[in-house]
Amino acid sequence: MPKTLGTSIKIGIPVSLTGQFQVQGRQALTGLRAWVNDVNTGLGGVSVGPGKPRPVELVHYDDASSREGVRAATQRLIVEDRVELLAGPYSSVLTLAAMEVAEPHGRLMWNQGGAFAGVYEQGYRCIVGVLTPATHYLDGLLEAVRLACPEANSLATVRASQGAFPREVCFGVENQAMVLGFQTVNSLQFDTLSKDFSEVLAAVDDAKPDVVVAVGRIQNDLEFARQLADSQVALGAVVVVAAGVQQFAEHLGRDTERFIGPSQWELEAGYVPEFGPTGAQVSESLRRALGSAVDYPAAQAYAAGVVLQRCLQEVDTQEVDDTALRRAAASLNFSTFYGRFKIDPDTGQQIGRSTLLVQWQGGRKVVIWPPALASATLRYPWRA
Repeated sequence: MPKTLGTSIKIGIPVSLTGQFQVQGRQALTGLRAWVNDVNTGLGGVSVGPGKPRPVELVHYDDASSREGVRAATQRLIVEDRVELLAGPYSSVLTLAAMEVAEPHGRLMWNQGGAFAGVYEQGYRCIVGVLTPATHYLDGLLEAVRLACPEANSLATVRASQGAFPREVCFGVENQAMVLGFQTVNSLQFDTLSKDFSEVLAAVDDAKPDVVVAVGRIQNDLEFARQLADSQVALGAVVVVAAGVQQFAEHLGRDTERFIGPSQWELEAGYVPEFGPTGAQVSESLRRALGSAVDYPAAQAYAAGVVLQRCLQEVDTQEVDDTALRRAAASLNFSTFYGRFKIDPDTGQQIGRSTLLVQWQGGRKVVIWPPALASATLRYPWRA
């Protein structure tokens, strides 16, 4: 439904400022806010079709990291604030909850924070994905391990029993294992409320797999990694999904060494943009806003703004129209500082880009996969 032209364009986002996702939620808000500031100060705003630039106004509400909170925040943004553009929250479970509100209203949601591929299997028409789906989070992992250790042939997965995201990540890497001839020797689960991983670690130690992949909620990942680092377990390659963010280093300190994780974006990958600012420009903007290291939750929210900006320019109307924007998004194939943007025209799922694999080496993250973007090779084993 077209929105009335005004002096500014409102973009709204339900965001976790409290609760379990608050660290990444605050980063996402900072990333989107940085994009708004950059386009307003540098370009006078964003152009809609052939129109002149219009300033962007950001509206947000705390969803408290809960499904009820995100539904209420999304409803308020659509009905009370009448935002023209709607960005999704951080986390897959909250993205699904936000879509339960946005879809019936016919409002297009720009999914910058939910990697669950299943969201695109619900028949929703009002969604555009920016992130690589969770089933492809660890693409290339087993190939990288084989390059480092040709004899490697066994995999163990450790995941939270609740939540679609952990299930999808493990499903993806277990499918890779079958293709490459790895044997999955353990497929272990734990309760998200669990803080004791001693039984899981004992089972992993007994199996002695060449590769271990662990994924749950962020706090699960951090605690699993801490207990593993404190143990005497010797393993080949250890992947913890939370190892891709700075919070991992803050939690483990010197014990981060050789942990591997997926990352949706790293500056050193050096993507060459066909549209929008360079990675260095975005990184500098985010560093000023964050006052700290730039994690991919901030970068992916900024990237959603860049994609939105390009789609707005593509429409042939001066009105902000969700149908026209969805059509534009489906027709485009271009690169940004964040990598390539291309969606499946039917589902809205992102198919143009892949995640990076990073490993902590010498106290910092380095990109180890894909080879074309890598600055280092995988160090193996994690602990002999």
